[in-house]
Amino acid sequence: HSFPTRRSSDLLPLLSNAQDTKKDTNKDSDGKLELVHADNTVKVPAEKKEGKRHQKDNIKYSGKVQFKIGNNVINCDSAMDLVNDDLVTAYNVTITNPEYFTTKADELNYNRGTISGTATKNVTITALNGSIIGTSESVEVDFKKMAYRIGMGNITPPSPAK
Repeated sequence: HSFPTRRSSDLLPLLSNAQDTKKDTNKDSDGKLELVHADNTVKVPAEKKEGKRHQKDNIKYSGKVQFKIGNNVINCDSAMDLVNDDLVTAYNVTITNPEYFTTKADELNYNRGTISGTATKNVTITALNGSIIGTSESVEVDFKKMAYRIGMGNITPPSPAK
């Protein structure tokens, strides 16, 4: 049997209403992904690319890793910062915001250029009260505002309790 899946656009009124209740959530974030903490930091030589002479080393973070962007906190087990590509991939991720939802995913691919990313694999979105809003295999996450936004993706609401 299959459960009905909903596009996140179906849940946007719910998500938008929660976002509009607090003024700070609608303020623009500075868009800077800041490393708050990492137990271990290792420089990893970047793969050589044709036409690119002076490649900066990539940076691998492991242990308890925490990033911050706007009022959003991203906790993860490890992350790889592909410095030359402006991309950060974080693993076993929890994204929290004091005025918003908690999103958990196996992986977050973040693009510094677009100030957004994609949470993939075993995504769970939870309300502040702890109730599960839904699950997904992939949702877009926009960090341009102080509170992150959930964008495109198929979100399956939890099956009704019996």
